[in-house]
Amino acid sequence: MRIRQSIECWIFHRRLRTYLLLQCPETKRHPKYWQPITGGVLPKETLGRACLREVREETGIVLQPSELVTVIEEYRIWIPEYRLEVRKPVFTAETDLDEVFISDEHLAYQWVAPYDVKNWLYWDSSKATFEAVHSFYHECYQT
Repeated sequence: MRIRQSIECWIFHRRLRTYLLLQCPETKRHPKYWQPITGGVLPKETLGRACLREVREETGIVLQPSELVTVIEEYRIWIPEYRLEVRKPVFTAETDLDEVFISDEHLAYQWVAPYDVKNWLYWDSSKATFEAVHSFYHECYQT
């Protein structure tokens, strides 16, 4: 079994009370799909720094470490066909920016209302982490 460290970050728009989703391209393994910000961790990089870097690279949003909230310390996903376990913290952060600048690895972005997010998500793991993130914001803002 191999283990890969990753990060996931949900961006919440304070004014609109919506979540940012990015569209990923089709591959041999899956069709086009929507997800939050995800990414790998570079050697000697902390999980928080990896998250800040991925958010900046994938959206152009520049966050400070103090703006990140850890919602799940470690979420594990088993991918049997690759005998791979992905381990990732799930972060969230807030923004007031309406427009983001996506990287070449994504096709589009959209701000999605909480009641509709799970309808856009492809992976069950994303649906599960969204539940935790939305519960966090529901307690903060009663969204």
